[in-house]
Amino acid sequence: MGNSDSLIFVIDTSALIGHLGYAAAEAQFATTPSLLEEMKRKKLDNIIQTLLNSGKLRIIEPTSSSINTVVAAAAALGDLQYLSEPDQQLLALALDLTKQGYDAVVLTNDYAIQNIASSLSIKFRSVGEHGIREIIKWKTYCPGCTRQFPKRTKGEICPHCGTPLKRRAVNKERL
Repeated sequence: MGNSDSLIFVIDTSALIGHLGYAAAEAQFATTPSLLEEMKRKKLDNIIQTLLNSGKLRIIEPTSSSINTVVAAAAALGDLQYLSEPDQQLLALALDLTKQGYDAVVLTNDYAIQNIASSLSIKFRSVGEHGIREIIKWKTYCPGCTRQFPKRTKGEICPHCGTPLKRRAVNKERL
């Protein structure tokens, strides 16, 4: 892919389900191989095939460098446990395309993706829902004994008192 100032939408499954912007003749889309597989599992084959046949959809593997940048940003915000590997790749692809000179915009309803995109200055649009209005940094804590835990995953139990761990916003920055 060469450098260009053209707009390209980086899509996840919610963008296909929401059918946003497919009628626009000039719209271009990109996604990753892992998200393409997820879309196929959700029975979106007809939409995918139409976009591929029309040349509007590109399937691109993101660079490991951009994936590492996304993972670091997600960890710093406390969102890593809520970001799947395909989500990481989606954001990394948007980062790669932006570095190549594209006006990349992520289309997603996922708030964790939107939060991380904002922190990395990646443009995003929500599909059929309100998007985030703040970048949020999260902390995991135990509501039973009030201990805080860095880098815990959702659904874990406090090793000290056995209470299910929760997370709370510790820093919010208005967009």
